[in-house]
Amino acid sequence: MLSVKISFAPHVGHQTPLVELVETPSTVEISLEDGAHTFQSEDVDVGKFTAFGNRRLLGRLVFGYVYDEARHTVTVCGTDFASADGLRLVTFPAGTEECCYHRAAGSAGFLADDLMGNRHWNCRTPLTVGVDEVLRGMARAANESLIAALKSLPGLIVRVRTTPPEISPDDYQKLLVVYRDGVFQGLYEPGAELGPQDEVVTIESVWGGTVHFSVGEAFANVIGSTNDPRIAGKTWINLWADQFGVYPNICTSYHFNGFNCGTSFVGGHIITGTVAHTMPKGSDSVYIMPICQPHNHNDNVFMEALEYQDGIWLKDYLGGP
Repeated sequence: MLSVKISFAPHVGHQTPLVELVETPSTVEISLEDGAHTFQSEDVDVGKFTAFGNRRLLGRLVFGYVYDEARHTVTVCGTDFASADGLRLVTFPAGTEECCYHRAAGSAGFLADDLMGNRHWNCRTPLTVGVDEVLRGMARAANESLIAALKSLPGLIVRVRTTPPEISPDDYQKLLVVYRDGVFQGLYEPGAELGPQDEVVTIESVWGGTVHFSVGEAFANVIGSTNDPRIAGKTWINLWADQFGVYPNICTSYHFNGFNCGTSFVGGHIITGTVAHTMPKGSDSVYIMPICQPHNHNDNVFMEALEYQDGIWLKDYLGGP
């Protein structure tokens, strides 16, 4: 069982002819169980529905997650990741089942079903202007608070699902790969003659999102990752830099255990633990971290997350048919 407490509230109070939202912060305790589940919090007060008997307006947080207790790894959706598992604030007038769904990711859900399907409690009317925006802001704040709280737990690996980089049609075609009888052959070349035993598939490593390690988390190289194609036509180190807004100027495991680090860096394929080894196709536990060339070429040592704690998560390493 994994437990954290988070607080969230509207940035400002908000009042319309029908609804009054309060600025008082709400605190909820979140307990996550081993496996894949949907969490639902206890109800909290978010305001009053003045046009419906002055009833209390209640809300609860709901989101999907995966917690692997054995691997000390939790996976949740990023705030802008439009998924059915994404966090939403479910609001309803006390004593009713008239629910509205305010999703952290604005592009998720269905407007008519989420906000306009009830007899009394509807958030997209001329008399409730701004209500959904405020409540969705609460959902976004709650999700950010959740991710921050999880990252603060020592020894926990936190994976956050995010959208992949945008890929142009030209780049997408360049990243198609060919398998022959289930064996990886290389990148697809337009015009190349293919036989009935050949299969063209999309890029092998599929973007899962980001990963956060605690300071000192041990990791080692993935053996045999040199054939893993790039995402969006970028080198792995540039992809990491674009994701986190900074180009690395030091090895993540700088001089750990007296290792003589170099000054040239790559986006290394790594796994948690202290032993380098190969990973099966389709593995969801391969990550990209900035490491120096000497570390990348030495499978006899392990490293620790000292200078950087954030990496890229590949959810389908060397995936294929």
